Amino acid sequence: MAKYEITKSIDVDELNKRSGLPTGKKRTLPFGAIIMDRVEDRDMDRFTYLGELYRTKSEELNTACRLIGDDASSSTPPAAAAKASAPAKPTYKLQWETLSSSIPASRTKVPGGWLVSVTNGGLTYFPDPDHAWEGSSVE
Repeated sequence: MAKYEITKSIDVDELNKRSGLPTGKKRTLPFGAIIMDRVEDRDMDRFTYLGELYRTKSEELNTACRLIGDDASSSTPPAAAAKASAPAKPTYKLQWETLSSSIPASRTKVPGGWLVSVTNGGLTYFPDPDHAWEGSSVE
C-alpha cells in the first residue's frame, strides 16, 4: 500500500465511508500529513487520512504530495506516472446516418448490428451481423 506525504496544505472534501459521497464538510490537510489508499476518480483523487475518506482535485494533489517508503524511487505520483507512460488510448468515433422516418432517427454500425437512436432520447440495438438492413421498415 503506497503512502504519500503532503508537501503543502491542501483543501479536501470529506466523503461518507459507506457511500463514497461528499458529506459537505471541508477540511485542510496540513503539511506533513500522510495519506494512503489513493485512487484516481475522473479529475478527482480519493484517499484516506487518519482512517477517514477524502477527495480533492487530482491536479492539486499531484503538486502537493510525494511518494514515501519503498515505492519512492520516483517523486512522480503513480497516477501521473501512469498517464505519462501509458500508451495513448485509441479514439473511436460513431458515424451516424439519418434515417428517412416520420420521427427524427439515425443509426450507426456496431459489431453485430446497429444502434438506432431517436430524438426523444431512445436508443436500441438492432442485431444484424451482416449489416444487411438498408434502413427501411419491413412492409
